[in-house]
Amino acid sequence: MMSPLDMNRRALLGLLGAGALVVAAGESASAGTRQGARTTTGGALAMGLSPFAATDDPLSVLIARRRVMLAGDGSAASVPELAGVLSGMSTKATDSWNAMVRPAATPGIWADLPLAGVSGTLLSGNMGVTFNRIFDLALAYSTAGCAQHGDAALAADLVDALTWLSANVYKAGASPVGNWWFWEIGVPRKAADICVLLHDVVPADLRTALMAAARYFTPDPNWRGRGTSFAETGANRTDKALSCALRGILDSRTDEIALARDALSDTVRAGRNSVFGYVTSGDGFYADGSFVQHTYLPYVGTYGVVTLGGIAEILSLLGGSDWDVTDPKKSVILDAVEATYAPFVWNGRMMEAVRGRAVSRQGEPDFVDGASAITAILLLAPGAGEPYRSRYLSLVKGWLLRCTDEKLYGLPTQTVAKSLLVTSALADSSITPADAPVYTRAFGDQDRLVHHRPNFSAVVNLSSKRIGRYEWGNKENNLGWYQGDGLTFFYSSADPAQYSADFWPTIDPYRLPGTTVTAAPRANGAADGTGIPRAFQAFGGGLALEERWGIQGMDHLNFDKSLSARKSWFFLDDKVVCLGAAITSASGFDVYTTVDNRSFAPGTVPNVRTDNRNRVLTAADGAITVKRNAHIMGHGGYVFLRGENVSGTIDVQVVPRSGDWHSINSGSDTGGTTDVKNRDYVTVTHHHGKDPSGGGYAYMVLPNVDHSVTFTESDAPTVEVLANNAQAQAIRVASLGLTLANFFQATPAGQTPASGAAVTGPCSLAVHTDSGRTTVALSDPSRTQTTAQVVLAGVAETTVIEGDDGVRVVSTSPLTLEFALDGHGHAKRVVLGA
Repeated sequence: MMSPLDMNRRALLGLLGAGALVVAAGESASAGTRQGARTTTGGALAMGLSPFAATDDPLSVLIARRRVMLAGDGSAASVPELAGVLSGMSTKATDSWNAMVRPAATPGIWADLPLAGVSGTLLSGNMGVTFNRIFDLALAYSTAGCAQHGDAALAADLVDALTWLSANVYKAGASPVGNWWFWEIGVPRKAADICVLLHDVVPADLRTALMAAARYFTPDPNWRGRGTSFAETGANRTDKALSCALRGILDSRTDEIALARDALSDTVRAGRNSVFGYVTSGDGFYADGSFVQHTYLPYVGTYGVVTLGGIAEILSLLGGSDWDVTDPKKSVILDAVEATYAPFVWNGRMMEAVRGRAVSRQGEPDFVDGASAITAILLLAPGAGEPYRSRYLSLVKGWLLRCTDEKLYGLPTQTVAKSLLVTSALADSSITPADAPVYTRAFGDQDRLVHHRPNFSAVVNLSSKRIGRYEWGNKENNLGWYQGDGLTFFYSSADPAQYSADFWPTIDPYRLPGTTVTAAPRANGAADGTGIPRAFQAFGGGLALEERWGIQGMDHLNFDKSLSARKSWFFLDDKVVCLGAAITSASGFDVYTTVDNRSFAPGTVPNVRTDNRNRVLTAADGAITVKRNAHIMGHGGYVFLRGENVSGTIDVQVVPRSGDWHSINSGSDTGGTTDVKNRDYVTVTHHHGKDPSGGGYAYMVLPNVDHSVTFTESDAPTVEVLANNAQAQAIRVASLGLTLANFFQATPAGQTPASGAAVTGPCSLAVHTDSGRTTVALSDPSRTQTTAQVVLAGVAETTVIEGDDGVRVVSTSPLTLEFALDGHGHAKRVVLGA
């Protein structure tokens, strides 16, 4: 097959604007554009989208634009890389078409999706999936290169199905039973896009009836439901705005197109819920790069991607028209690509720590959400202007080229039009791929920190009073109980598919890496409705220092308050040091910390070295007790450190696990199959015993290193544990002049050996001395103080060279610094010299 870099030149010219006029948002196209050049205005994507001319019917142009955005410009059939995609679409469409009930009749369009005689929950879900299938068939009908392209018989069957649905199910005045989302967001969007794709064959009265139903259930994209005062935010607002714009275009209701445009900026509430503004609480984009949805969860990986994609589609759809989006705060979205989204994309995959309950969706593994983010960014790029456009394309191409094990085009959730964006980006030799990121960034407003190093990336799921442990909802993520209790993700080129290869249905939900839990049995959470259990304690978060090192900490109190612990993670150049202290339980059950639980295809577990001994472990060997270290060949090592309050036993074993996706997600439209999946896990566990009192652990994880590195660190650790108790957890790396610490309470001098530091309240503290300069950074992950002071013994540098506002030297003997805090867990920094 031809390489993407040698792909069809026609698609390249048409899709990324080589030789075409690409105009930044707010500008207008030249009237004298040469014949054959594909022109966009107002940010419309250079993918064959129609420009506006004085004689055009603007609504017809918008319909044509939307059709190209969905089905492409007809060039896909000549792109070799997409031959398999088109073939797969054709096969899927054939199977779906053959299974249709024809002519349409009660109980539904497909026998496996009854729409009569079922509960409200099942009806709403089946309705949503029914419209999804009709959309897929309409897309096959509209996509050049599919076997069904232009098939009149298929068009007739689709019109028949839509007619029945409009008369019997999705109609104005019906009762919106079950899950509101399908009635107000899912179906309106699909119905509108179906009418765009089949615009020439769907009768006008049927189109009007379908849009009337959408208008009935979602009269105003600013609000939830009919006549309520519940304001929509983020992804829901964006989804509703796009649907509203489409129905306005289809129904020649220009007032609704304007309503959709203005809903993005929330003009009815003076921008309170604008998707183009920063928020300081609740849902939306934060100035530090955080994105929160459902009030309490970091969600850039799913709801955030939907928000970005929806905004990109609306900007491209309406660009250059009378309804162009001109909000000057659009820069918030343009900046968010690099500040909010990019940090959590690892080689084309969206990190699990920001995907919420979507981790339980069989059809949406990490690379699918990664692909959605990539295509949204590509859609946004042409109208973003410079320097955004070039940086976006460079980021995307780097991700694509580093994603060697999955193709990010032709996925079930990506249309051929979006797949063409990806192949075109790969083909464009003018785009220089960005290198893999090497930085550490903290996001105080969502209790997350991402640590990108040359050999690995890492992120931890924390929870607090502000950020939830996990989300369950509508029978999704049924076993997600401990996902926010310190679940630690390590990404490495040694195993890029670690979390997408049936990890979630087969992992023991009581043994998630990094978590400390009791063995108390939990009930399956499958239920209607949604929920985000929050943690009880305030301390959750940390800081990043010099974009190179990081601190995360959590004052952990479990779901039923039967277990408490202080937990810290210290992110270094080639390792992560994990400390636990004050582990106390009265649950009556065993308590354990899962150091790691690494997944492998059955029969492929590599050799495991324990205490330097090379072993071929199998499940028959049972648990192997470990004293000093363990190393999974080809993947990395674990070194167990000595120190205060470290107690209990550590073991390693190979554990075969079986499970199915339906058990963790039985949702009506995202539920998984009952097919049994099998994986073998190398489980490393620190056992604290039954009802421990003041237990602890200390270990370092060395991802993607050779076993000799593990053994060397074990023999002579480069990290010293300074403190590991209820008051403080701290480490020192003497070779770097670096001290990192979490203080969970005010700690006067003498109570902890943490570099002689004394603090006036809970905080994360980093001190780095190099070449006569000392950098000090402090944050308050508890967000309980307006100011904090730290006393540092033995620091010779006392003159401020540079620093953030609100940091001052109170005293030089001993050095006493005061930090004015912002209430959001963000760090303040000062650099001192002699």
